[in-house]
Amino acid sequence: MRFPRRNRIAIKLSGVLLSAEALLCWALFAVPAEAAPSDYGFASVSASLSTTQAGAHPNFTTVVTLKTDPNGEPDLAGNQPPHGKTKDLKVTLPPGLIGNPNSVAQCTTLQFETAFEKGGCPQDSQVGVTVLRLYSLNRTLTEPIFNMEPPSGDPNTVARLAFYGYVYPIFINVRVRSESDYGLTAELKAVPSAVGLISATTTLWAVPADPSHDTQRLTSAEAVNVSASPPRASGLAPKPFLSDPTSCGGPLSIDFATNSYALPDQVSTASAALPAITGCGLVNFDPSLSVTPTSREAAAPTGLDATLNIPQDETVKGLATSQLRNAVVTLPEGMTIASGAADGLQGCSAEQVGLGAPDKAAECPDASKIGTAEFDVPALSQTLQGAVYQRTPEPGNLFRIWLVADELGVHVKIGGEVHPDPVTGQITSIFTETPQVPLEEFRLHFKGGSRAVLANPPHCATYFTHSEFTPWSGTPPVSGDSPMTIDQGCDTGGFSPKIFGGTTNPVAGSFSPVVLNLTREDGEQNVSGLDVTTPPGLLGKLAGVPLCPVAQAETGTCDAASQIGVTAVAAGPGPSPLWIPQPDKDPTAVYLSGPYKGAPYSLVVKTPAQAGPFDLGTVVVRAGIFVDPNTAQITVKSDTLPQILEGVPVFYRTIHVDIDKANFTLNPTSCDPMSIDSVVRSDKGAVSNVSDRFQVGGCASLGFKPSLETRLFGSTHRGTHPRLRAILKAHPGEANIGRAVVSLPHSEFLEQSHIRTVCTRVQFAADECPEASIYGHARAITPLLDQPLEGPVYLRSSSHKLPDLVVALSGQVKFNLVGRIDSAHDGGIRTTFESVPDAPVSKFVLNMQGGKKGLLVNSENLCSPKAKTRTIVRLTAQNGKIHDFNPLVRDSCPKKSKGE
Repeated sequence: MRFPRRNRIAIKLSGVLLSAEALLCWALFAVPAEAAPSDYGFASVSASLSTTQAGAHPNFTTVVTLKTDPNGEPDLAGNQPPHGKTKDLKVTLPPGLIGNPNSVAQCTTLQFETAFEKGGCPQDSQVGVTVLRLYSLNRTLTEPIFNMEPPSGDPNTVARLAFYGYVYPIFINVRVRSESDYGLTAELKAVPSAVGLISATTTLWAVPADPSHDTQRLTSAEAVNVSASPPRASGLAPKPFLSDPTSCGGPLSIDFATNSYALPDQVSTASAALPAITGCGLVNFDPSLSVTPTSREAAAPTGLDATLNIPQDETVKGLATSQLRNAVVTLPEGMTIASGAADGLQGCSAEQVGLGAPDKAAECPDASKIGTAEFDVPALSQTLQGAVYQRTPEPGNLFRIWLVADELGVHVKIGGEVHPDPVTGQITSIFTETPQVPLEEFRLHFKGGSRAVLANPPHCATYFTHSEFTPWSGTPPVSGDSPMTIDQGCDTGGFSPKIFGGTTNPVAGSFSPVVLNLTREDGEQNVSGLDVTTPPGLLGKLAGVPLCPVAQAETGTCDAASQIGVTAVAAGPGPSPLWIPQPDKDPTAVYLSGPYKGAPYSLVVKTPAQAGPFDLGTVVVRAGIFVDPNTAQITVKSDTLPQILEGVPVFYRTIHVDIDKANFTLNPTSCDPMSIDSVVRSDKGAVSNVSDRFQVGGCASLGFKPSLETRLFGSTHRGTHPRLRAILKAHPGEANIGRAVVSLPHSEFLEQSHIRTVCTRVQFAADECPEASIYGHARAITPLLDQPLEGPVYLRSSSHKLPDLVVALSGQVKFNLVGRIDSAHDGGIRTTFESVPDAPVSKFVLNMQGGKKGLLVNSENLCSPKAKTRTIVRLTAQNGKIHDFNPLVRDSCPKKSKGE
């Protein structure tokens, strides 16, 4: 530029044309060598506001004076030299004391650089003045401060101011302290070393366009020679530039920090007190919230759109609206977290989001993003675009979110808490100590679709979201209720679950894994429990499987040797429920355990509730294994299934059980059509009886040729009472017995006078049969159990003429084998076992008492050549095959040839 003086030689330095006189001044500004750089620092600092009314618009003044060397050489104005050349100067403002750079014009960098040749910044971009005292300059300078466009290459500068120190450009970059309280920090970086700063009194105007500042509007070129100008109007309508905090409390402070070129690592600090802000009760705060689900279908997954409006008073004479401090939003009861959202979800840690790291942009994984956010802040040139991320869960605090934005020099990192009610699942979101920044509108969108983060209430109705917003002004919170309507897909609440099950290798008599699938349609009542009854003959080989001890069963920490299968559960609303277990999470397991709630055995079903970044603990469900004592059919009765975990409802869609232990589950040897039956209970008390067809094949290939050995002990004479022992043996791999008819030889009659006591059905059912009703003992060996079953043989009351013969076997399980006693065509005793369970029995031994307690009486001398001593046996297999034979009854007669 060319000064309006003669004989100027212009050179350009750092984008500014300097005259020879400027170069001379530069040389004069050099600090004398005798100054001690280590003594560089603040001599004094102060700050003031023209008003302390909360939300008012103050003129803001700071005064910075640096230490000078009393032994140094004074300049022509009598100023002692500073101890060093100022390099950086930082001013930290208290939270809530903010400016709005959009309320005035902005000066471009090009305009500012041409201040001494083309007029420089426009007059309506001036926002204040700074009065500088510089060493070697014989007067003070009053320099205009201009509102600049933010630097395009600096992502951390939210606003910029600039002024000249004589002819040297000085920029003030303003950033938001996103690592702490979101207050503003003004920084002068790399102050030109030629500026020998002694003191600076800087005033930023509350309303730059106010006519009271007209006489202080001047150009940078004019500031070299004058400290005032003829009255000049801004040309803009007056708008507030600065606003006081809207929080009242103790005194505020302005913090200062500076260093020198000589010792850049030596930082001098100082603080200036500001009087406390008052009058918060006069500040307005009138927020309103609207909440709308992206889907209006009942029980369906849904996103959510929420808009918070806080009307702002931007008038010159008005008070700024209080900033929002705390927000508590409770969604309607019935709107819950949707478990399907966890599939593939990741968490974003505090380190990844850059919490506490100044000027660091968030680096959250894309898979942790669950929504978007928009912030309309009057102080920013445009809407701030952001995102919502799932925070890395912590024990006891799983559902947390980050509100993040990294634009326009702002790094927003606000943590929110999400608390689902542990009983109802109702969601309350909490944000506390939010930044003291004017927020006109905040828009939040949670993603929808099949993996939406929320689920709608299960019924159509109008629901209300309750909100409570607390201002920084300290005035009472503002509460409200925002309506939302669910009016689609209203036909919910039925209960028609379906079951599918069977063996994967349906070959009669062979081992095969068993699968069971229970499904429920979306929108139906939830499954709360189920009882499953297997087809006759579908049994488990318990032999060799160690049982999970009680203590371990309660926690699901059973040994692997007790595991007999796995389970998988799909839960959640919509077409994409969450499947557990997830591929990279802990596996599920089904263990075999001992007695439980009256059942001889039980299942321990362990399901780690892990998905995405969440671990809701290990769910352990016990189920008793009951064995029907008459049919040997197995019924598994589950405990009540958990309906909610850590506040997240478990909407069961599929329950899959796979009993896959090798050589554990054995198919029936009957190929008759059968069914797997289940009684399914809902969380509302509904009961549904469902079944699935079951049938195996290959029965014809099974052989069937058991043997029976019968022997009488004791006297062989007519009228005596022998003891009877019968041993039935079956071959492995053959069909099991389904019906047995055994007729003793004509030589044996029933001694009715020895029928002393008969157990009634009521007594038998209560396991209270008199001891006198016992007439024998039996023992059965099966490859399915580690130990034989054995027990007494009773005479039990019957609907027939004679009592029934009941074998009450017990051991690892209990089973009753019922035989009907009557007379055969030849008058002998016949016992018919109409229903023998489809279970492999390798050996069955029956011992009936003799003598005075014997039920048999010899009708002839057994040793007579004419005695008939062969039984008539007719066995029918489960596969329909018949085996008739007439084995000889062994007795105590001498070995000799006898007639048959």
